[in-house]
Order: sequence, then structure tokens, then C-alpha cells
Amino acid sequence: MNVRFIQENCVEGSRVDLRQANVVKKYRPDIILFEMPAGRNGPGLAFNKFGPEEKPFKKVAAKKEGARIAARTFPYAMSDFYVWENIEALWREGHNVLLFNIDGPKELRAHRFKTYGRIPYPALIRSWWFWAYQLMRELEMRKNIEAILRQYGTYSARRPRERPVIAVFLQSIHWDHVRFLLTHPSKRSIWKYYFGNFPKVTPANIKALLKEKDEVLYRYWVKTEF
Repeated sequence: MNVRFIQENCVEGSRVDLRQANVVKKYRPDIILFEMPAGRNGPGLAFNKFGPEEKPFKKVAAKKEGARIAARTFPYAMSDFYVWENIEALWREGHNVLLFNIDGPKELRAHRFKTYGRIPYPALIRSWWFWAYQLMRELEMRKNIEAILRQYGTYSARRPRERPVIAVFLQSIHWDHVRFLLTHPSKRSIWKYYFGNFPKVTPANIKALLKEKDEVLYRYWVKTEF
């Protein structure tokens, strides 16, 4: 499918970051991909079941209020408030932007931060198990994106665009990897991309290494298609 991807980060810091909200306003995307767990029912959110005029706007109000409350502790959460405000504006204008959560399982995401959240990022990227964790999440992201593109015509309430605009609200560390995976490289190329800096980790021993390192990561690795 011929699509136009527009990726933008959001800094999770001490102030509001309007870059993603501005993407919604400027580019009027047909699809928005969020870095949130897809859930058991797949990546599509309940909003997609309705045309733009029939969206459950009370749920949008709840999303915005939730962002306001979260911002009392985490100021960057107001960034989401403005994203939702601009999404609502598109719907009220009749533009049926579709919303999807495409990340891996909630348990896997939470486990990394719960178990290794205090490790500085420079140290994380020098750890082979971190790249296994990244690969598990990013393979799930690729799977979800491809499913969304296959089903785009059935989701759209009106005739779908020949070249839909897709706003990608994944952090660039993930999007760079997912773009690579979307080219459908060979398993050998994927292995080199993720584990090329760790010669002692091999396809033959990674399961045993993960089992020794972390039972949760091991369990999810066994379930990956890779």
C-alpha cells in the first residue's frame, strides 16, 4: 500500500510538547498510530466503529480530563490533551481519522520499566537482553501496522485515500527499527541488526540465555514468531 508516514516524538519531560498535536492539525492524518499496548482485541480502538459525527465524544472528554489530572504529576501529559483536542476537531469537521494502539503487550512493557527502569539508557543499549526486548515489541508493532494497512478500506467510513497519511506517534528509537522490519528483511539480517554487537549471543543459545536472565522475557521470546 502506498502510504505517507509522518513520525514525531514526544519528550516525556517537565513541560508540554506540542509536536504531535501539531502533526494532527497540520497534516490531517487518516490514521494515527500510538505507542500503547494493542490489547487482546487487536490494535483498533472503539472510536473506529463510528463515523466522525457519531464518535463517543464523552470518551474524548474523559481522555482529555485524564491528561489534565496526570499533568499534575507529569507535566508532559498535557501533550496528550492537545493531541486529543485536535483529533476531536477533525472528527467534528467530518474527517474520520482512525486511531490504533500498536505496541506490544502491556505486561512486557511494564516489566522492563519495573525491573530495569533505573538503569541509565546508555547502559541499556549495551545490554543484549535489551535488544531482545526491543525486537519482541517491534515485531508486534510491525504485525499491527501491516494488519491496519490490509484492513484500511474496511475501516474507512468513506472512500479511502489512495495514499493515506499516517501519523506515527512512536518514539524514533522504535520507528527507525520498525521501518527496517517493514522491509521484511531476512532473519539473518534482523539478527545482525539487533544483535550484531553481541557475538556471544547466537540464535542457538539466546533462549537459554534469556531463561537464565529473566523468566518473563524468556516467556515472551518463546511466543514471538521470530
